[in-house]
This record gives sequence, structure tokens and C-alpha cells, in this order.
Amino acid sequence: MPFDETQGKPEDKRLTRSEREERILQFWKDNKIFEKTLKKPADKGEFVFYEGPPTANGKPGIHHVEARAFKDAIPRYKTMRGFHVRRKAGWDTHGLPVELEVEKKLGLKSKKEIEEYGVEKFNDECKKSVWTYVDEWRRLSDRMGYWADYDNAYVTYHNPFMESIWSILSEVEKQNLLYKDYKVVPWCPRCGTTLSTHELAQGYKDVKDLTITAKFELVDEPGTYLLAWTTTPWTLPGNVGLAVGEKIDYVKIKKENEILILAESRLKVVEGEYEIIEKIKGQDLVGLEYEPLYPFIKKDDKAFRVYPADFVNTEDGTGIVHTAVMYGQDDFELGTKVGLPKVHLVTPEGTFMKGTDWLEGRSVVDETLAVDILKDLQNRSLLFEKENYTHSYPFCWRCKTRLIYYARDSWYIRMSELRDKLVKENEKINWEPSHIKEGRFGEWLREAKDWAISRERYWGTPLPIWLAESSIDGKDRIVVDSVETLKKYSKKSGNKYFAVRHGQAMNNVNKVWDSEGDPNNHLTELGIEQVKKMAESLKNKKIDIIIRSPILRAQETSELIKETIGFENEIIVDNRLIEFDPGHKYQNQKMDDFLVRYEHYSDRYKQNNPDGENYTDTKFRVMTVLEEYENKYSGKNILFISHGAPIMNMILGSKGLTAEQIGDDIEAENYPKNAEIKEIDFVPFPHNANFELDLHKPFIDEVVLEKNGKEYKRVKEVMDVWFDSGSMPFSQDSDNREKAGDFSKILYPADFISEGLDQTRGWFYTMHAIGVLMNRGAAYKNVICLGLLLDKEGKKMSKSVGNVVDPFESMEKHGADAVRFWMYSINQPGDSKNFDDKTVDEVNKRVFNMLDNIYSFYELYADPSQPSPYQGEGKGGVSGSGNILDQWILIRLNELIKLTTENLDNYKLLEPTRAIRDFVDDLSTWYLRRSRERIKEGDEDAKQTLYFVLKTISKLLAPFTPFYAEELYQKLRTEEDLESVHLDVWPLEDKNVNGDIISRMNKTREIVSRGLEARAKAGIKIRQPLQSLSMQRLDVYEELIKDEVNVKEIKYVVSEDVLVDSNITPELAEEGKVRDIIRSIQEMRKEKNLKPKDVMSYVVPDEEREIFKKYNEEIKRATNITIRNS
Repeated sequence: MPFDETQGKPEDKRLTRSEREERILQFWKDNKIFEKTLKKPADKGEFVFYEGPPTANGKPGIHHVEARAFKDAIPRYKTMRGFHVRRKAGWDTHGLPVELEVEKKLGLKSKKEIEEYGVEKFNDECKKSVWTYVDEWRRLSDRMGYWADYDNAYVTYHNPFMESIWSILSEVEKQNLLYKDYKVVPWCPRCGTTLSTHELAQGYKDVKDLTITAKFELVDEPGTYLLAWTTTPWTLPGNVGLAVGEKIDYVKIKKENEILILAESRLKVVEGEYEIIEKIKGQDLVGLEYEPLYPFIKKDDKAFRVYPADFVNTEDGTGIVHTAVMYGQDDFELGTKVGLPKVHLVTPEGTFMKGTDWLEGRSVVDETLAVDILKDLQNRSLLFEKENYTHSYPFCWRCKTRLIYYARDSWYIRMSELRDKLVKENEKINWEPSHIKEGRFGEWLREAKDWAISRERYWGTPLPIWLAESSIDGKDRIVVDSVETLKKYSKKSGNKYFAVRHGQAMNNVNKVWDSEGDPNNHLTELGIEQVKKMAESLKNKKIDIIIRSPILRAQETSELIKETIGFENEIIVDNRLIEFDPGHKYQNQKMDDFLVRYEHYSDRYKQNNPDGENYTDTKFRVMTVLEEYENKYSGKNILFISHGAPIMNMILGSKGLTAEQIGDDIEAENYPKNAEIKEIDFVPFPHNANFELDLHKPFIDEVVLEKNGKEYKRVKEVMDVWFDSGSMPFSQDSDNREKAGDFSKILYPADFISEGLDQTRGWFYTMHAIGVLMNRGAAYKNVICLGLLLDKEGKKMSKSVGNVVDPFESMEKHGADAVRFWMYSINQPGDSKNFDDKTVDEVNKRVFNMLDNIYSFYELYADPSQPSPYQGEGKGGVSGSGNILDQWILIRLNELIKLTTENLDNYKLLEPTRAIRDFVDDLSTWYLRRSRERIKEGDEDAKQTLYFVLKTISKLLAPFTPFYAEELYQKLRTEEDLESVHLDVWPLEDKNVNGDIISRMNKTREIVSRGLEARAKAGIKIRQPLQSLSMQRLDVYEELIKDEVNVKEIKYVVSEDVLVDSNITPELAEEGKVRDIIRSIQEMRKEKNLKPKDVMSYVVPDEEREIFKKYNEEIKRATNITIRNS
């Protein structure tokens, strides 16, 4: 469908910028332009782009427009440069964000409530939740012109994607980098799970906490106290030791009736008078025993003593560190080293356990708890000092709950051993802005911590780790790399299963339904022969059990088999093996009368059948039979005698196929012929209620593995959701991969990625880490890292503050192109951007409105009867024009092509967009204004030049403002042109150009500017001709200067000043009046919307008659008027 130029011309006042874009959007959809860009010839090969997957259970915001704008520009550019750019979309579907949304929806407040509700039902709600706003995301992408292949998007909860993650983790296991440890970890008591270091980095806030300096009384010196300071008073009940620096100088001071011990350099914390009675080294304090603050932890010979520690310093506090081994990493390491008791007083939910007296049930993140502990210590004279302390503290990046440091079992990857590799691979990456490379990202890599990958949650990729029941340290384990391996080690019954379809019956001959057991529907003679022949081949199967459908044709088949193979046991009848039931009204009706309702074979599974059952129902009943006998018997050869659809669904059910995986050709290999034997390759596997493979909890937790006579059960955790997104280079094509874990043909690394600054410790890091873990090196070559998008005052956007910008409203108001162009041109990509409607509107005024006006002028004088104005679409411009303005604008255009190409090749978008903006200004205010009369008079060089420049601008704009570029291209498009600007080629730089013209023109414009300033100082309007301009002799275009400054001649002087002769002679004054009259008439024509060829009648006022007598022809020629008397 061709583009309709008549709808949406700039002068059509009824169409807004947004409406014009909607028409372009429809043109793209109608003509499948995006799809054609994926199929166009790509002589330069593949350019690899990775899409960072969003989560669709939240609405998209204006910051997503920023990210998508940058992600879209480079692939568009590379496509025009001759590359194939696959733009595979993706959806991030696991993790806490989804769980929290579902908890809120269901009114659940804890993990206990989730488990009471049911993990299967909860995860099913999570699966639905991730698609809540998918239409909004698709609409955003469409509306802003972000092209991505959503029809083939990767989804992180799909089984093959998760299977690829398992394969990656198994590679980590082979490198001995996977381990389990009991450590103090950042723990969210609300979500009940660990956070990794990169997650931790995303949630810090500055907080003001109540700090306490507590007094610990020495056992052997009553009245003498060690002073220890803490910013987390809730950990004081868990204190089991105090730490000092062996080489630090400490003092004993007497204050009132007490002896206090602290570091000498920290005496400033002691207010009032005191007396130093002794100076001692830290090593002299080691071994001292003190009275516990609280009685909740049993005393032993290690607890409640002073120990030396390297982490002690005197920067703050007292130089004595309170140690609660379960709630601090340094504390834990010290406790492990010296053998301190490891006793939890706090539950994983962040509340004090039973047996902790008045603390029982209190939340450790409740601010009032610190106050109550302070009061308790104060009442017992164990409080020395309190103060408010402002510091940075981590919060859960998803639920915003204050984190606690908590000793917990977790699974880790030894990233610390790979620091050098991580840093080395980063050296290969081009970062924009460049300082991120060695700064924020480089610093993170140099300090890389071991990756805590396990999460004690529900909706995520299950950790594929099965432990032997006897394995305490987690070392006796199986790390499963695929479903195939899972089936290999799954605990099995040893049964073998065979299924036989009945022999031909009368309903098969007539092709009618019989699922209710027509008593007259016997086997045909052919059917009897088929069964006897088939039964012979069953003799060597040593069948132990036969189960059949109750329907007559299955009964007759079973009797013939029993007789032929000499089967002596009773045949079991099971109603679940009956024929597929389309419904009573279809009995004895043609099969096609029912099947015609399904367009695709998979519809037989997806669509409900109000009259009977669908194939999902059939599969469920036959698979329950199979599963029952798997659990009931072992080592048996079992034969099922049934019908075509039930047997096929037993085969498909055993494979765990989903409805989406069932193609229209599924019957070819799986639907049995009459009297055909099918061996059912069944191994217990994790499945949902529809017997579709589902690797999620709780189904995966039911799978028990066997190896070397030992049973292995899966650990309960799921994986860090960032592992999902970080694995996407390896996992994104897993749906189409024949063998799980075969990463030999993946598109790797990415040539380009882009996301926000926060992803340096999120997606950017996890992709980089997994690339290194897989020995594939850096996951990407070039990355544009984006700064925050703030409101116009520079404040963070927040719903509660009411300063959130709706992306759809913004695009409706300004147009998507204006918003996109603003994102590129306002400042460097890594800088924060203050979103302001006024500055976005400036884009429309300075770029698109100006281009509209230029095109409108061109269109007025374009001659449709002439051949295409210019056919040289590659490089260069209109050759042969002797006009210096034509030459100048083409050289300026060539400069713009060069600058834009070089910058886009280096992933810089600020410089080219600003250069385009400035070029449009030059085109309008200098070239077109100086060339108007030539174009009006039909100068072909001028028209061809303007056409070529506009056409080229449409191509240069295409990566940045795809809608406007398309609209402009379509208006200029000829029959020889491609269908869309986005299918066209990128303009090439002409390296054989005369650069002197630019220099001379710049000097010329400078003189013009100074000449106009001189006129303004003299108070003389520009339409009034002057006799002369005085200037130094320079290499400039004099005629342009005379025309622009409106002087008769140029006089050369020694002085560097530019001056005008302000003496206006009567002749000059008269000429000025002529110009005023011409300008006035032109304004009248404009008000009447007249075109240049339209003749306007004009009545000459009395005061102009004398002028008209002398300049009649000149005025008429300039204004296309006829004179009438009245």
C-alpha cells in the first residue's frame, strides 16, 4: 500500500505532529516495512544487538522511551549501512518484582502465607502477572518507532530458556567455581531471601540511625567497663565477643565512680571530666572476660571474651568492636576463626525468636526497637552514649525494606577468582561515556565478590542442584544440565510401556465418531487380520499387564491379542482410555464436521469444547493412567489398548510438549494407525496439571534422582533473576535449539547494547560475568550507558510527588520524534536529563517546523512534469552548478554526512543530532533565504540542490527520528526509489570536495553579521538600501555581503571595523519605500493563502501612486499583481 501524500502535509492544520506519525505507523504496518528490513540484502553481514529484557508486570515510563530511543537508533543506522540486524525482543519474567506484585494482588504478606496458599497456584498467578502490561509495552514500542521482533521474543520462564541456564551452571560446576557456604549475607526479611552484591548496590539510601555505645563489665574487675559502639542496636542481644586492634593504644580512664576502657585516639567521645589512670596496648586486653549484655546465648569457654581482629580501626566508635557473629561478615569470620558460638536469635522474617523475653516477636527493622534497647540498657546502667548517625545503608531494591546482615546457607560462584579475567575482557569494550570503563564498571570488576546465586523464593529458575541425603557440606551433588540429564537420573520404575490402537472398525471405514461405545461398531475383517498380525510381534515383548479401553473395538482387539500371545492374566478395563469425546451430538457424525472448527492443530488443545472434551482433557486422563502404573509397578511390561487420539496424547504427554510446541504436522509421527504398536518412552518428569513439562517449583521439587544407588533431592532455592537476564546471549535462542547446552552457533558477542547507568551492576555485569564464566570473553563490544531521567527541576520522578511524565501523553503532545531527538541532543547520554516540555518543544520549532517550511517552499515551485530532480543518490551533490550557494550547501551537507557517519560508527549520538539541528538552521536561514528568488524564477540548479539536500536529510534523520524521516522521504520519493527510507542506503561522503568554500562562506557570514549590527546601531531597518559598507579586504563573497546587508558597494579600508554609510540620499529613501511596498503586498498575498502563480488584484493607495509610476514593472514582477483603480 503506497504512502498517501495527500493526508498529512505540513500545511494541513487539522493534523498534529502526533497524528502525522500515526499515519506513518500505519504505512509501516500495512507494508510490513520492519519485516522487510530483516529480509533485505546485507552484504556487510550480521550486526549483533542484544535487547535487555523488561518485565511487563509494570507499566512502561518515560525513562523506557529514553532507553528504547538509544537502542533503536544504532540498529536502524547499521541496517542502512548494509548490515543485517536481528532485533529479537525479550521478556524478563521471573523474580521478586513479579512475586511482590502477586502477593499484593492476593493479599499475602509472608512466605508462610504463600505456602499455605499453594506454590503451584502462586506461581501460576506469577506467570499470568508478567503479561499484565504487555500490550502497553508493545504500544509504547510501536508508538515511538522502536522496532523489535516481538513475534519471536525470548521469554525467561520458558523451559528451554531455563534449561540453557542449567547448562551454564553445569559449566560453572565443571570449573569447580560453584560452592555452598554458610555466610553472613545481605538479607531481606520481607522477601525472605539473599541479595547478591550487584543487587545490593542498587538499593543504598542515606539514613539517620540511633547509635549506641554500650558498657561491657569485666568479670574479674567489677566496675570496669569496655566501651563498644554500634550502628545496629538490634544486634546487641546477639553479642558473643569484643574485638580490639592488638597494636592500637588504649586507655583506662576514671570517670565518676567507673573505670572505662577505649582507644586513646577516641577519647573525644567522652564528655566532661575524666582521669587517665593507665595506658595499654590492645594485645593486653585480649582474653579478658566480660559479663554478657543479655542472657540469651549460653556461656562457654570462648564466648564473651576480647579477641584481636585486623578489621578494628579508630576512625569512629571507641576502637572496640561489638561482635555478633550471626549478623556481620567480619564478626562471622572472627567467630569462625576463634570458635565463638553461632546462635541465631532472629528468625529469617527479621523478628526475635521465642525465648528472647521482651524482645520476642519484635522486628529488627522497626525503628522503635533501637529506642527500647537503649532504654533497657539505660535502666541497667549499661548505656554510655547515644547519638544520631547519618550513613549510607542498603535497602531491598524491590520491596524497599531495610536489609539486615544475616548468617545463612547460600550457593555461590567464585567470581573473586576471575577478577583478572573480568578486568582484562573489559579492556576490549568501548564504553560511551568512556569514563564508565575504568570508573563505575571497572571499579566493580576489580572488587568483584563471589556471586550469591540462590534465592529462597518461588517464581524463578530452580537451582538445578540435587544433593545426596547424606551430603552435609553440599559436595555430594548432581548439577543437572538439561532435561535429558534429568530424565537420565530420574528415579524410575523400570517399567516398559506399549500402546496399541484397535484394529480397523466400521466407524473407521465410515469416518464417523464413536466415543460412546456403539454396540454394533465391530472390527472389520481387515481389522481382525491387522490385530492378529500385530499380535504376533507382541509375543517377544513378554507383556505382564494389559489395560484396555471399555469400547467394543478395543475389547475385541484385546481378546484377539490375549489369544494370540497366550496372555493368562485378567485384562484391566480403564474408562480413562476411551476414545476422544467430541460430544454426544457428534456421535456417528462425520469426523470432519467437528474438526473443521480448528484452524491449527494446536487449537485442539487450546480451545474449550462445550459439547465434550478437547485434546488437553484427553491427554490429562491418559497420562494419569500412565503415571498411576509408573508409581504402582516396577519392572513390568505394560500394554495399553486404546484409540488414535488417546495414544497420540500419551506419546505427546510423555514428551511434556506444550500446546504451543504442537505443530500442524504432529500426527505424522505420533498418531498410530489401526493395530499399530507404539512404544511409550515415559520417564517421570516435572509437569503441570496439563502434563506439560514445567521446570518450575513445585513440580521440579518432586523429582528424585538416582545415581550409584543413592537418592538425590533438589535444593529448595531458585536462582538469582539477574542470572536469567545475564544468560540471554546463550539462552535467547533456546526454543529453536536441538540440543540443550549447544552454544556453538549463538550470536556472540553483541556489537551493541544500551541501558541505564544502574545496569553497570545489573545486566551489564551479569552478562559480562557469564561470558567470562563460559570462556567466551566479553559479552558485548560497544555499550551506551544512559543517565537518569529527572523532572524539569532535576528531581527524581515519583508517583507520590506527582512529577511522573506519562510517555504516551508526551508523545501525543510533542510527537515521538521530538521526544527521541531531545533524548539524543539535550546532553551526553551518560548525563542526567531534566525532562522539560519547553525544551522538547524547541526540537519541533528548530528542526521539524523549520524543515516543514523548507519543504513547503520547495513544493510550491516543484514541477511535477519534470523528471526526477536528481538521481545521484550515492554521494556528492548536484554537479555542475555554478552558484556558490549551491556549492556551499552541498559541501555543508557532505560535512554533515561525514560527521554523522563517524560519530554513529563510534556510538555517539549527541554530536550528529546537534549537527543536524544546526544544518537545518543553515539550510533555512542562509541557503533558502538567499536562494528564494532563484527558485521562484525556476532555476533548476537551485531546485535540484534543495531536493537533493532534503532527500539526504531524510536519510540522515532516519536512525534518530524515523517518522519524520519517512514522511519527508515519501514526499520526495520517485518511482525509482525504494519503498521506505528505512530500506534505503546510507548517504556516502564525497571526499573530493573544495573545503575553501566553507571557510570563505564563514568569513562572509561573519562580515554580514557585523554589518547588520552596524545597521542596528544606526537604527536603520534592513529594507532600506544604503550606499556602502566599509571593511578590510578579505577572501569573501562580496555579492552576498552586499545583498544581505543591503548596500550598493563595498569599500576596503585598513581598519578591522565593519561600518555602514548611514547617509540616506533621496534616491536611497525612494528605493527603500519600494521595498516596503513589495513587503506589504507579499504579506497580503500570504494572508489570502495565494500561491506564487496566483495573480492578485491590487488597488494602489494615493500615497503610493508616485512610486508606482516610476517602479510599476519592478513591483508587479516581484508580487504578481494586477493594478485596478478601485
